[in-house]
Order: sequence, then structure tokens, then C-alpha cells
Amino acid sequence: MSFKFAAAACGAAMGIALALNAALAADPSASPTQAAPPVQAAPQPPRIDPHADDLLTKTCEALGSADALSFHAEILFDKVLPRTVKVQYAAEMNFALERPDELVVDYHSDLGGKQLWYQRDTLTIFDEPHEMYASMKVPSSIDTMLDQVEQTQHLTLPLSNLAYSDPCSRIRKQIIFGSYIGVNDVNGVDCDHVAFSSRNIDLQLWLDRSGKPVPRKIVINYRTEPGSPEYIAVLSDWKFPKQISDNRFSPHLPKDAKRIEFLKVKESQP
Repeated sequence: MSFKFAAAACGAAMGIALALNAALAADPSASPTQAAPPVQAAPQPPRIDPHADDLLTKTCEALGSADALSFHAEILFDKVLPRTVKVQYAAEMNFALERPDELVVDYHSDLGGKQLWYQRDTLTIFDEPHEMYASMKVPSSIDTMLDQVEQTQHLTLPLSNLAYSDPCSRIRKQIIFGSYIGVNDVNGVDCDHVAFSSRNIDLQLWLDRSGKPVPRKIVINYRTEPGSPEYIAVLSDWKFPKQISDNRFSPHLPKDAKRIEFLKVKESQP
């Protein structure tokens, strides 16, 4: 600001103040100390839209209350290379569980594949490309098994949140914003599209409107990671039988498979 402009502005302000004082002196009812009426603040919308929150709750209840469930997933995920070059890879997965203590995951991606069997108190992982497997003793419930292998082995299974008896428990601890987007399509199925944010990720869910409110599509954006990689899963072939054959949860290993230590077979998943 130039000196001349500042001086002119100061003079104008003084003129306005003098005029205001003169008006107050002419009108005894006016008082410079009279309090202005309180300004009513506009109501703020909730940080988590109630409709989005209700849909999330119904989905978690449908998954958590199931005695058994299975689904197929087609997955796309990003890897960020040096110089923040982002590359997309693909994967497919078949996932099944029966509560309280059986889980099977068959996962194959452009970067390799793993098969996992969990039955009662034993977890077995088979690395198909290298024909190696590892086993370890674990707690005899899905929730505690998943917690233990994450804490002690730093192993997180793809879409493992869907296996918990309360799938919402972890998500709710992180959500700071949620919104209902609208009705959108996933492979010909009308879905309620909702979006949530935490400090580190953005999460979008497309929830089936026609039957059980199962997720038909999941998109996770790791926005605080270099390159903001995304994880996209399209889920189909949902089934909710009362029971699944025990044989499905038993390890099926080739004769020549070599047993190794568990730490050598673990693989971090997006």
C-alpha cells in the first residue's frame, strides 16, 4: 500500500467516525455501547450424514450376523514406483468363512498369488509360484486370529474387515466425514453409493439395494501416501449358506510343496 493511499484511507475513516459521533449526539436514543442483537449461526450439517451412517450400519450387521458367507472379487490396485510413477495391477480373489473359526482365501494377482486356510487353531499359507507353505498356531476365532497375525506377523488379508463379527468397529474409529452420494450402478445392480473419509484415506462403498445390503464395489484412496494409490474391488457371487463343507477350509497342498518359516511367506497386501 502506498503512503498517499494509506493517508487518504485514514482521513476517510476519521470522517466516517466524526459523522457517526454527530449522529449519535443528535439522537439521544442511540448509544455506542448498545449491544447488537445476537446473530443466529446457520445450523451446520452433521459431519457424518445420518443416511450414510445408517446404510453402513445395516451392511455391517448383515455381514457380521451371517453364520457363513462367500464372495468373489475382481481387484485393481496401484503401486507407486520411484519418481512417483504409478502402475496399476490386477487380482482376483475367492473368499469364504464360517464362524467362528474357519476362513479360506484364494488370491491371485499380477504380482503373485497366495492361498490361505484357517481352521480352528491353525493358519496355513501357500505361496503357489514358489511352491512353499507355512503354518502356525493361532487363536480359535476369526476376529482374534486376524488381530494376532496383523500385530505379530504384520500380515493383513485382502478385504479382511469384511470377515470381522463387527465389520464397522474398525471403520467407525477412523471416520471423520461421511456422505450419501446417490443411487449408482455396479454391473447392472442399483446400489447406494456412500463415501467416508479418515485422516489418511477416502473410502467409497456401493451397497446393494435389492437384497442384502452387501458391498458390490469398494474404492480406497490412500491420499497421504506418495502418488495417492487406489485399491478397487468389485464384489460378486455373494452367498450366505447356513454351512460350508469343512473340506473347503482344509489345506490343499501339492505333494512337492516345501514347508518354510512363516515369516518368509508373508506378503503385504494393498
